[in-house]
This record gives sequence, structure tokens and C-alpha cells, in this order.
Amino acid sequence: MADSRTAISRYNYVVGEVCKKRLSILIRKEQYERNKDYKIMENHLYQCIYDILLSDILEPAILPALQRYKATIVRLYVRRMLKVMLDNNAQDKMEDEEPSLFHILKMVKRRETRVIRQVLDMQGNNVFGHRNVLNTFATQLRQKYEPIEIDQTCVTMLQGVIPLTCPTKYADLLE
Repeated sequence: MADSRTAISRYNYVVGEVCKKRLSILIRKEQYERNKDYKIMENHLYQCIYDILLSDILEPAILPALQRYKATIVRLYVRRMLKVMLDNNAQDKMEDEEPSLFHILKMVKRRETRVIRQVLDMQGNNVFGHRNVLNTFATQLRQKYEPIEIDQTCVTMLQGVIPLTCPTKYADLLE
């Protein structure tokens, strides 16, 4: 029995490794095809810009056309770059995936925007520094969610408004 379990687990491991290799090959092929399509579109747009510059069109009409093609190239590049994962763990990245300079700058910019550098405390003072900001948040949350004092007269008024039920009625239903 134990022999058949080890054989099955070995078989599952081998099948898993073969599937992983085939999937990674398929993904790489698809990425290659997509990148090739993007390059063809990008080269076409650059050729259009070059044709406009060589044409005999008047200068006031050239500028909007060039800006339109430039915007299209930028959108195409951004769309392609957004496909790559940013700020992922090492185990989530593919083996040969290396971030470009664009991705590195984007990761740094995201990290900088996530960091809270200063905050106003309850007295209205600016608090700087990582430790001080954390302490300010902790004290504010502690004060906000501490137990609230209850006025006993309000509780008695609420009890007078809520209709009383007969406890024996529920006892009879339970039996």
C-alpha cells in the first residue's frame, strides 16, 4: 500500500513538473508574440510620424498630428508595461523576468506615495518621523475606541420605552 502511494506521489510530481515546463514555454511564446505585435504597431506609428515630417503639409497642421501619434505611442508603451507585475514577491515572478528601469522607478514612486511622513495629532501639532506617526495613530485609535461612559438615566428611560415580555411565556414555549 505504501509502495503504491509513493509511486502515485512520484507520478503526480513528474506530471506537475512537465505541466509547469509546458506552461512556462506556452507563456513565453505568447509573450514573444505579443511583444512582436507591439513592436510592429510601434514601428508603424514611428513610420507615420516620419512620413508626416517628410510631407509638404503646412507647419500648423503638422504639430497636432505629431502630438496625436506621440500620445498613441505613449499609450501603447504604457499598456505594454502595465502587463508586467509590479511589487511582487520573488516567488511570484518568472525565472527570467527582470524589471526594466520604468518598472523600478514605478515601484520606488509607489513606495514613496504609500509612506506617511507627517500627521496632525489631536492637539493640532504636526508630528514627523515614522515612530512618532505610529504612536500618534495608536493613541488616537485607543482614545476613539475606548469604552464609552453611559448615563444611567438614559438606560432607565430606554427600558421604559421597550415593551416588557413575559418570561414565563418563553419558558412555556421552550418546554
